[in-house]
Amino acid sequence: MDNDQLFNICLCLSLICLLMLSLYCEDLKYDEYSIKEINSKMLDQKVRISGTITSITETQGLYILNIKENSDKITVLIFKKEPLDLRKNSFVEVSGSVTEYEDQLEIIAKRIELK
Repeated sequence: MDNDQLFNICLCLSLICLLMLSLYCEDLKYDEYSIKEINSKMLDQKVRISGTITSITETQGLYILNIKENSDKITVLIFKKEPLDLRKNSFVEVSGSVTEYEDQLEIIAKRIELK
């Protein structure tokens, strides 16, 4: 193996590692909140919440979840990229941005993880 090949391999691996690191760091930008702390001053802010799925509605382009934490609830929208195995009463962690639709606060999910 000559120096040029070795250099190209090292360069490719470095770029792959940088890409993975940037994707990992993207999740660190989401501050954790309880559902009751989310308010209209937080529009477009990145948040992370945890709660139990109380209902799931599946449409052609998205999933609409109602998430409950204690007595507080919020709607979460997940645009379909691939089928998700979501079930009622599952405990999830959602990362996304706060939005408002018809005077109700919602979260557009970037990531959802079953806990």
